[in-house]
Amino acid sequence: MRGGKSLLVLLVLALGIGAYAYFVESKRDLSDTAATKHDKVFAFDASKIEQIQIKAAGGDVTTLKKAGTEWQITAPEAMEADQEAVSTIVSALSGLEATKTVDDNPASIKPFDLDPPKATVTVRLAGETTDHKLLIGTKTPAGADLYARVEGQPKVFLIGASADDQLDRTTFDLRDKRLLKFDREKADTITLQPAGAPAATFTRKGTDWRLTSPLDARSDTNAVDGIVSKLSQAKMKSIVTSDGTKDLKKFGLDMPQTITTIGVGSTRASLAIGSKSEDGSLYARDLSRPLVFTIDAALLDDLKKKPDDLRQKMLFDFRSFNAVSVDVTRGGQTYTFVKQKAAASPASPSAPTETWKISKPAPRDIDQAKLTDFLVDLANLKAESFTDKAPAGGDETVFTVRFGDDKAPTEERVTFRKSGTVVHGMRQGEPGAAVVPTADFDKVVTQLTALTGGK
Repeated sequence: MRGGKSLLVLLVLALGIGAYAYFVESKRDLSDTAATKHDKVFAFDASKIEQIQIKAAGGDVTTLKKAGTEWQITAPEAMEADQEAVSTIVSALSGLEATKTVDDNPASIKPFDLDPPKATVTVRLAGETTDHKLLIGTKTPAGADLYARVEGQPKVFLIGASADDQLDRTTFDLRDKRLLKFDREKADTITLQPAGAPAATFTRKGTDWRLTSPLDARSDTNAVDGIVSKLSQAKMKSIVTSDGTKDLKKFGLDMPQTITTIGVGSTRASLAIGSKSEDGSLYARDLSRPLVFTIDAALLDDLKKKPDDLRQKMLFDFRSFNAVSVDVTRGGQTYTFVKQKAAASPASPSAPTETWKISKPAPRDIDQAKLTDFLVDLANLKAESFTDKAPAGGDETVFTVRFGDDKAPTEERVTFRKSGTVVHGMRQGEPGAAVVPTADFDKVVTQLTALTGGK
C-alpha cells in the first residue's frame, strides 16, 4: 500500500510540474515573442516612394527619381541607376525596424553622431509634399546596431547595423556600372579583336553560336555563350574620368589590347581594354561614351581568345544514344551498322527493343556491348589543335553517321588520315583539319576491327 501511495504522489507531482510548464512557461514564451516584435521606422507603402536622396558618410549626395518602373539618378548629374541597388534600398526602408529606444527625449544627440548625422536618407512619397528623413549615426559599442532618429521626432533608437551597408551608398554605388548595355538574350553576334590578330566573329543561329569569320566553322557554343554572359554581367570597378577621349594614350586606349563588339540586331556595343592601372585592374571604355573606367583584369583572358580556342573540338555532333546508322569506309571496304527495332519480348510486350546489326557487306548480328563502346569512343574523338590543311597522303578512314530522327536523320561525315603517327580529321563542310590524339583514334580502329573481323 505504501508503495502505491508513493507512486500516486509522484504522479500528482509530475502532473503539477507539467501543468506549470505548460501554462507558465508557454505564457513566458508568448511574452518573449511579443518582446521581440519591433515597430517599423516608417509606416509608408514602399510602392509609393517616388524620390530618394542619400547623403553618404563620405559626402556624396545622390538623388534618385522613379520614372515608371525604373529608377534614374538625377543628381549630381543625370545617369542610369543600378536598379538592383535601388531595389535593395527600397526594401530596406520598408522593412526597417527600431529594435530598441535609447532615449525618448535626449538632451543632446551629438553623442550618437546624429548632429550632424553620419548619413541621411530622405524619402518622398507620391502625392505628398513633406519628406520622410532618416538620420543615421554611429554604431553602438558592441557594433550590432546603429543609432538613428527620424527628423522631426526627438526619440533616438537603434536599427540593425546591416542598414549601414544597405543605405549608406555613394553615387558610384548607385549608378549603372555595366560595361556594355545590351540584352544578353537578344545578342546575335560577338566580335573579338585582339591587337595584332585577325578579328573573330561569332554569329548565333537559334541557340548555337558559329564562327563566321575569319573562317566558317562550328564553335564551342558554351564557351562563346559564357563570354557573352560575362560581358553582360561585368561591372566597372571605378570611374577614372568622365571624359578620357583627349588623353587615350595615358590609359593605353589609343591602341587597345583588345576591342570586343556585341551585336543585337542592327545595334552595336564595343568595349576597348587598355593598359594596367596601379591597382592591377585595367583601363577600359565603352566606345559610345567618353567615360574611362577600370575593370577586373581577369576579363581580358576571355576576350583575347583566338578563333581556334573557341572552335568546337568534338569532331562529331552525334551521341551514342541517338545514332541511327554508321557507314565506315576503310581500305576499300565499306561497313554499314544499322539500329533496328526488334520485336517486343514476352516479358515486356509493350516495350520493343533496339538492336544494332551489320547490314553491309553481309547482314549479321554483332556484340551490342562492343558496338556501344565503339560508338561512345567514336563520338568522343576531339581535336587537340587545328591546321589549315591536312596531308594528302596516309591511311584513310571515312565515317558517315546519321543520327536523331530515324525518319529524317541528320548526317555528318568525317574523314581521318593517319600519316606516320599523326592523325588528322576533316569534317565535311568545314575548312582545314583537326589534329586528333593518335591513341584515341587507334582505339576506335581497333574496336572497328573487332566488330567487322577486318584488318
